[in-house]
Amino acid sequence: MPTGNLQPAGPAIMKPEDSPETTVQPDAGFYRRWSEKKQASRQPLAERDESDEEQQQPGDEDMPTLESLDENSDYSGFLSPRVSDQLRQVALRKLFHSAAFNVCDGLDDYAEDFTSFEKLGDLMTADLRHRLEQEAHKQQVEADESAERDALESDASEDEASDGSATAQTGQNEDPTNEAET
Repeated sequence: MPTGNLQPAGPAIMKPEDSPETTVQPDAGFYRRWSEKKQASRQPLAERDESDEEQQQPGDEDMPTLESLDENSDYSGFLSPRVSDQLRQVALRKLFHSAAFNVCDGLDDYAEDFTSFEKLGDLMTADLRHRLEQEAHKQQVEADESAERDALESDASEDEASDGSATAQTGQNEDPTNEAET
């Protein structure tokens, strides 16, 4: 027969901490806390506790004067529910107008004033130069066409004048005998 540590064949011996009654389930803490909170919410709260909390929060009379505030001051007290809305607004307005918060980040495309701009002065842009060249070329073409038209008109009037004088001269040189025959 082999010798050694053998466990007896039979039901395992359970220790008291392993029993199902004492085994702690992982969610048991959650359910216990939830149950306690639900039961506490059903019970009316003592008014005395609320008044103690309100007395601990600062009111208008506890706040520092607005003139003494700067951008490094603590403004958290002005957010207390006991501080009047008007005082809170004035304090926060002063905070947000300070240099720490009044900084433009440069990401706002429409924050700049594009209606006023620096004058170009003697500087001529490439686009302006191109447009001026086009306009000068157009005026040159129109002047050339006008000169050409005038030249053609003067040539035509000279031709008509020379044709008229030639006709007048030929009419005088004609044979009078030819006139009688017709």
